[in-house]
Amino acid sequence: MHDFNAVGETYVRFMKYYPRSDDEESKTNSVWLKGHTDFGSITILWSQPVSALQILSPDGKWRWVRHVENALVINAGDAMEFLSGGFYKATIHRVIQPPSDQRGYTRLGVFYFAIPDDDVRLVPMSESPVLQKHGIRRRFEDSEAPTAEVWRKGRTAAYGQSNLKKAEENGVEEEYINGVLVKHYN
Repeated sequence: MHDFNAVGETYVRFMKYYPRSDDEESKTNSVWLKGHTDFGSITILWSQPVSALQILSPDGKWRWVRHVENALVINAGDAMEFLSGGFYKATIHRVIQPPSDQRGYTRLGVFYFAIPDDDVRLVPMSESPVLQKHGIRRRFEDSEAPTAEVWRKGRTAAYGQSNLKKAEENGVEEEYINGVLVKHYN
C-alpha cells in the first residue's frame, strides 16, 4: 500500500511563509489556504512555533493547533478515510494569518505527504475486525472506487480550476471529484 519501490506520489515539501502586508491580508480575509482535507492517507507536519494551522473541530469551530517542541502533527487524509470505511475521518484544516504576536516572523513548514501507491483501489479494508465491529461506511461501490492515482490526479487537477458551488453550510463551497463530494471551507 505504501511500498517504497512502487509507483506513487509520496513526497516531502518545505514551504516558507513570509509575513504579509495588511493589504494582502485584507484581500484574502487573512486566510492563506482554505479549509480542506489532504487527498493522501497521512500527512506529517513538524510542529512549529509560529502558529497558522487550524483544524475544524466536531463542534464546527476552528481551533489552533498548539505548538509542542519536537513534536509531530498527524493529519488523516481522504485515502485513510476511504480505506478505513470512515473509521478515521480526514482532518479538515486550514492555514490562516498567525496571531498578532507572531505575524512578523517567517514560518517554515516541513510536511511529509504519505500517499498510497498509484494502483491501490480506495475501498475499505473490510477484512479488518475493528472495522467489522464498528461498521464500514462506503463512499463508492467497490467496483467503482478510484485508485489512489485517479483520486490524487482528480483532486490536484481540479484545485483552483473548477467552479465551486456554495453549499447550504455557511462558508462552505463544494465540488464533485470522481463522484465524491469535496468541500472547501472559508
